[in-house]
Amino acid sequence: MTPPRALLEALPRRWAALPSWTGALLALLALVLATTLRNPTFIGGENVLNVLRQWSFVGILALGMTFVMTLGGIDLSVGSLVAFAGGLGILVMNTALGAAGLVTSYEAALGQAGVPLPCGAFRYALSRLFLQLGLAGHEGLAVALGFAVIVATGLLAGLLHGLLISRGRLAPFIATLGGLAGYRSLALALANGGEVSSRSPSLFKAIGTGGIALPGTNLAPQAPVPVPLLIPWPVLVFMVLAVLAHVLLTRTRYGRYVVAVGCNPRAAAYSAIDVGRVTRWTYLLMGFLAGVAALLLASRMNSVSSSGTGLYYELDVIAAVVIGGTSMSGGRGTVIGTAIGVLILGVVGNMLNLLQVSTYLQGLVKGLIIVVAVLMQRRPSSAA
Repeated sequence: MTPPRALLEALPRRWAALPSWTGALLALLALVLATTLRNPTFIGGENVLNVLRQWSFVGILALGMTFVMTLGGIDLSVGSLVAFAGGLGILVMNTALGAAGLVTSYEAALGQAGVPLPCGAFRYALSRLFLQLGLAGHEGLAVALGFAVIVATGLLAGLLHGLLISRGRLAPFIATLGGLAGYRSLALALANGGEVSSRSPSLFKAIGTGGIALPGTNLAPQAPVPVPLLIPWPVLVFMVLAVLAHVLLTRTRYGRYVVAVGCNPRAAAYSAIDVGRVTRWTYLLMGFLAGVAALLLASRMNSVSSSGTGLYYELDVIAAVVIGGTSMSGGRGTVIGTAIGVLILGVVGNMLNLLQVSTYLQGLVKGLIIVVAVLMQRRPSSAA
């Protein structure tokens, strides 16, 4: 029989053998249990899906940040990029929908002094182009164009960051800090400091507000027509992307290269790994996922606030990734842990609301939980 002292001495080694996201998982289970005991409505299907939908946008961004931080980098621009990409996509879509009227209004305003038009020249040029291509006035084509612009904007921003870091030799913090200020400024300029609202009657908001009905559920038993519980499309997209990201990080050559560069860039270069190319692809992936998150969020809200959309997202995203067990110094990353970290942040926010904790104290409570979750993690040298 093993003496108690020997068991205690073996505990750190056994804990270190567990996946790096074990501490985060235990913290999540404890939070769920404590909140459910205090307020049983927490585990209701509708409330759970609301939490997942609300945090799925942050979760999609966190998947990309997992790769960036495993690489040893950081991206501070994701929140501002979501606002800029979403606003630009809606602006282009609205321009396509009302191209004929915009051309007439702008040309009439050219002869009148002091008639400001937001982004007038840009929208006028786009309107004429859409009219020439026969794209004006068709809702389906306009919505598809808006979605494409949102994702393309994210991709171009990611490529820009990758080039600035790999070829411009800028520190990731500096390159993406510039993006944080620049993209928010562009979003404000597009909307004149206000909000860009979709003029699509129904198609644009279909992805953000729709979902797959759960069979056998009915939220309105007294209604003549059943109202099933929906699994929102943003939640499904997050789940699918999480599975793909986990496979990409743990089962592909690219994932191994990301970990190798994060551990030691110079040793990776000596091992014939193109560090610059891996960096560019990683930030391109981050930009793509930012575009996807912007698309889903803009569709969900049917608008984009130039000052409020995506505000402080970068902080929640980085917190979720770190809580999940990804090292901020690079070389260790886990998509499973990131997903758990996103759930922890979602549960904490929902728990504080259900327990009617003062809004002035919610930041303190959330900060303490984050610190405890991170302290419970082990710090191995291998990726989970």
